[in-house]
Amino acid sequence: MFALDTLGLIAALTAANIAPPTCPSFPADPAELVPSTATVVLGVDVDALAQTPAGKALLPALRADLQLSEALEILDDCQLSLERTYALTLARDPGDGRFAVVQARGIGTSQTAACLAAELRARNDGAPPWTVEPQTCATSLALADGSRAWLINDYTLVWASGSFIDPVSARLEAREPLALPSTLAREFSRLDRSGHLWLAAQLDDHDRQTLPFPWAQEASSITAAIDLAKGLHATFTISAPNVAATANIRELTIAGLLDLDARLDEYGVEHQLRERARVGIVDGVVGAELTLNQAELHSIRTNIAEKLHGRGPV
Repeated sequence: MFALDTLGLIAALTAANIAPPTCPSFPADPAELVPSTATVVLGVDVDALAQTPAGKALLPALRADLQLSEALEILDDCQLSLERTYALTLARDPGDGRFAVVQARGIGTSQTAACLAAELRARNDGAPPWTVEPQTCATSLALADGSRAWLINDYTLVWASGSFIDPVSARLEAREPLALPSTLAREFSRLDRSGHLWLAAQLDDHDRQTLPFPWAQEASSITAAIDLAKGLHATFTISAPNVAATANIRELTIAGLLDLDARLDEYGVEHQLRERARVGIVDGVVGAELTLNQAELHSIRTNIAEKLHGRGPV
């Protein structure tokens, strides 16, 4: 659902100037910087996720993606890593608006800036990856692709492109009040953001066609909250434009959980998914809860790994 230019985002990392005392302080909730017109917002507590068994298995697997692997290699060379990242907040709108906040240890030091600049120039025939622009409250960088980045301090980078550039700048300069995106007010009201990963999204036609779920074509919006501290605890809500679609989404969600139950049986995983899962309609919205303990997750990873190594199709 996101199409962020990973290398372009990395190019924004350079030495940060500490904002003068008269400037607004960075919000405790980075999602308040997201423009009011955003239709998708994703948050990841990377630091906490990396300490869970599932996170320790997941983060190295990201290197399987070629573009992401190249980006991670650059970060490694400059003594940055996903494990040194506090959190990520990503957002988009249906047009060209894109947004990211990266909070990581050492992300804005002069040593990191010099290293990243050298790495990126070497990969781009010596061309500078950005130009520094005058800005009152933060170092502002204009990237070659037209996007902008603001370096708030040694551990916070804000990046925006397209229609999000001006409103993000206005919020950073306190010319526009901080607030969660108004387009997602209902979604945020039913979302628990205390876990490792959360999502609030209104679905457009492209999302409905590409999401791999039978209920997606009838859904208007979704929220998801995932906590991996003691296994997997996930909650979801799905809204629809009418009562009939809501009822159908409920039935499709139940069918999806039953199919997952059967697949786990097929893999030989001992589990209690059916006993713990819950699906219902509350205030006109479909809600679902899914729980797997640590032993069940380990068994799933082990059995799927065996399938992938030639013992049968996954």
